[in-house]
Amino acid sequence: MALTSYIIGSGLTALIGGFSYNYIFGKEEKLEENDNLSESINYSLIDEKLNDNLVSSKETPKLGVTFKDKSNSIIKICREDCGFEIRNNSKKDRQKLLRYIREYERLGKLGFVNNHKKKYKRKQDLIKKI
Repeated sequence: MALTSYIIGSGLTALIGGFSYNYIFGKEEKLEENDNLSESINYSLIDEKLNDNLVSSKETPKLGVTFKDKSNSIIKICREDCGFEIRNNSKKDRQKLLRYIREYERLGKLGFVNNHKKKYKRKQDLIKKI
């Protein structure tokens, strides 16, 4: 008799505890889901040399799956956003592409573009803003 009342009591306690836990913490999860975090937040970081680095909270787009996809994507980014051409016909160029791909995946698109943007491309961007 005591064993059955113990089983019923512990089962009932677990059921009530589960309901109360979902009631208390379920509201917090719903509030977190409603936050609009899809908008990116752009902010500047200043390093020890007082250089201004633009950083974004938006997820960096992937370059691709295969090496060919990644290399084509990084060549396109370098041509359009950074303002320089990468040749892809020697072992040195392949090593450079691998280094750029790793850097892009580590820093993200904004960090990569800020590190590799050429002076004349920066001047063109300033002229366009004015």
